[in-house]
Amino acid sequence: MRLPDPSPPQGRRLNPMRPRGRRLYVTPERFAVIARWALWSLVAIVITGSLVRLTGSGLGCSDWPNCEPGEFVPAADFHGWVEFGNRMVTGLVSAAVVVAVAASWWRLPRRGDLVWWSLGLVAGVIFQIGLGAVTVLTHLSPPIVMSHFLASQVLVSAAVVLQHRASWESPPGGEGTMRLPTQVRTLAWLAATLTAAALWTGTVVTGTGPHGGDEHVERLQFALPSVARIHGITVAVLAAAVLLLALQVRRLAATQQAGATTELGRRVRIVIGVMAVQAAIGYVQYFNELPVLLVALHVVGATLLTIMVTRLLLAAETGRRASAEPGVAGSVGIAGRGFPE
Repeated sequence: MRLPDPSPPQGRRLNPMRPRGRRLYVTPERFAVIARWALWSLVAIVITGSLVRLTGSGLGCSDWPNCEPGEFVPAADFHGWVEFGNRMVTGLVSAAVVVAVAASWWRLPRRGDLVWWSLGLVAGVIFQIGLGAVTVLTHLSPPIVMSHFLASQVLVSAAVVLQHRASWESPPGGEGTMRLPTQVRTLAWLAATLTAAALWTGTVVTGTGPHGGDEHVERLQFALPSVARIHGITVAVLAAAVLLLALQVRRLAATQQAGATTELGRRVRIVIGVMAVQAAIGYVQYFNELPVLLVALHVVGATLLTIMVTRLLLAAETGRRASAEPGVAGSVGIAGRGFPE
């Protein structure tokens, strides 16, 4: 009697991660890629949303979900297509976060934290779609537009957390992590809080300034120099907090905890760099009467700052992996494979 050949058929590879009898599954590596795409799709919608406002196309479509009453697609009008294009990008973003939820459910091994964070992105996008409708129906009311932008920054920050957690074989903060001193973590939280304050004061400046999305939109009744000054002070306080954190990290680097502060130190330096560029753009745009290109770059910079400060906070809270065994995930790797951010 001839025994069957145990080797797989020629040209066919057996996947050791695939469970028997299960065709649909997602590896940790693939989920990390999906989480990253979800993050950058949310960044894209922030940028396209700012272009709608800066091109004066905020009321290019006067209705919602139709562009005009009885017309889903706009006529041959530049402003209408800019606004409608932003809505189509929103549809792509919605698809990206739904894919993230499905992938988190089919990921092997499945992790509840990734499922919940993915569901949080879906809930946030649904909220943003509703807020977008209110924005159009209220004819670009400045407080609603401000809320729309700030909600988008919260969504981006949540996507950063999902992408960060997807880079770990087990949830951050568990076994194998090194906890940093309370003072360092407090300063990181202070920097995150001040970043939120700087974003809010920045939206007040925007709501007072000339770029409201339409030339007939009512603006906030503040003096632009005054609100710009308040925004500048908030950013200065944020810069002081980040520099203080940098000094604290440098102190720790000279102690036995040097290894634990390597990633945090890198994150602090990136935040300082982004803030320096943002400050330069902010001052140049203000003293040149807010040209559209510089305002757009400032919006991109604000979103990058949200991303980098969130990553800084995660680095402060999760520390680093103490284990260096082969196959154990590091802070930015899965099963020995790196995933650049």
